[in-house]
Amino acid sequence: MRIHIALRLLVLAAVLALGAAPAAAANIVMVNNDGPNEGFNDPSTPAPTWGCPAGMTLGECRVNAFQAAADRWGELLVSSIEIRVVAQFDSMGCSGAVPLGGCATNTIHRDFPNAPFAQTWYPSSLASALAGYDVNGGAIDMIAMFNSDLDLASCTLNWWYGTDGDFPGNWATNPDPNATHFFAVLLHEMAHGLGFSSLINVSNGQFPEGYPTVYSRFVYDASTGLHWDEMTAPQRVASAINTGNVVLDGPQNKIASDAFLTGYHVNLDVNEGGAAGTYPGYGALFGASWTGTDGVTLDMEVVNDGAGASTSDGCEPLVGFTAGRIAFIDRGICQFGLKALHAEQAGAGGVVIADNQVSTDPFHMAPGEVGRQVTIPVQYTNQANANIIRPTLPANVTFDVIDVRGMHANGYVQLYTPNPVELGSSISHYDILPLGPNPLLGPFISLDLYDDPDMTLGMFLDEGWVIGLLFSDGFESGDTTAWTATVP
Repeated sequence: MRIHIALRLLVLAAVLALGAAPAAAANIVMVNNDGPNEGFNDPSTPAPTWGCPAGMTLGECRVNAFQAAADRWGELLVSSIEIRVVAQFDSMGCSGAVPLGGCATNTIHRDFPNAPFAQTWYPSSLASALAGYDVNGGAIDMIAMFNSDLDLASCTLNWWYGTDGDFPGNWATNPDPNATHFFAVLLHEMAHGLGFSSLINVSNGQFPEGYPTVYSRFVYDASTGLHWDEMTAPQRVASAINTGNVVLDGPQNKIASDAFLTGYHVNLDVNEGGAAGTYPGYGALFGASWTGTDGVTLDMEVVNDGAGASTSDGCEPLVGFTAGRIAFIDRGICQFGLKALHAEQAGAGGVVIADNQVSTDPFHMAPGEVGRQVTIPVQYTNQANANIIRPTLPANVTFDVIDVRGMHANGYVQLYTPNPVELGSSISHYDILPLGPNPLLGPFISLDLYDDPDMTLGMFLDEGWVIGLLFSDGFESGDTTAWTATVP
């Protein structure tokens, strides 16, 4: 059985960085639904700042970005059945809450061969992959629409069509806050169409034709102790605005979130010397996950970068650093992500960034241009703590994670449940509050996001998708049960 789902335009945000070889890649095909001289067929010449390859028309540039995003999901997912996406550009306005676009499954299906759950709706792309044949009968699998007004000079937000992650603007001093990464938005939106969506009317709590969706089986309300497929419609309406208490509790999503979310309150335990004691601090919005941070115990030393206004700010490559130690770096001059990257390149096993001024509490260190490349623990400590600790270094220290950004006390990643409800956004996005790393399926766009699927792959595994990547930790292509989520 199948049912058609109407596309709802989403006011979104988007996304992600990772690369690996495809295995049994899904073939995702774009069906151009634009008329002559518009949208994906626009013959005009794009501006040099729009990120388009040389010689392409605007329409060709848009198609190039769309296919790049389709290929990215294609290499991540396994399916022997072609996935067809009809796509077009339309005028959606550029004032107020500007819609970027949206993507949704065209049909949903239940009780097909090999369905993991009976009497449960699946998007056609996943249903076909599981069944081994086209359950859609050749019909379109997903519908996508995007806002053409974002190419107008009068619009505050503007599309940037590059596909290589080389985001516009001078990241070190003046990143362009209005350039919206079309490729990243495409990845985000396609993820909704592929299955990261409740497909539930959150206003009235009704399931399509009364049957739950596979996504809803993993939506868990920690206040009631019920999954959404176990609730009544009124209970789902109340749960949709139960801010901070609704999570995704699938086992693979749990593994993926543990490998992505960073520590929020993180103590620095100085284990020896004149500063011995516990110093509260904050984990960065990048670097090692909380599981890769908690309990790390190493000697720590003040860095020397040999140049600049300060030799301890880490803004240049480090000189004479002792590999395997935690780098103690002063705040200032350059981005937090660059400081941490220089430390990791010098062999550091972790980073503590010491404030050089009195700052507002809590403190959130953003990744900037290169922070997503950092894989070691990164922590902030305030000026008062720094002034006590610095003179006693080197000394042995330990990172102690107290709680995790975006994670409920029950250990699962939170879903976006604002009050009042936001149609198209509530429940179908991760909630990264308190402010945390920006996931692909977060509710708001961020400048640091490119092509990293992060936690989304975990949820897809829980729903039944097979992941077609071979990770360095030995995860086998096609394995749906033993994923260990080494995604950076």
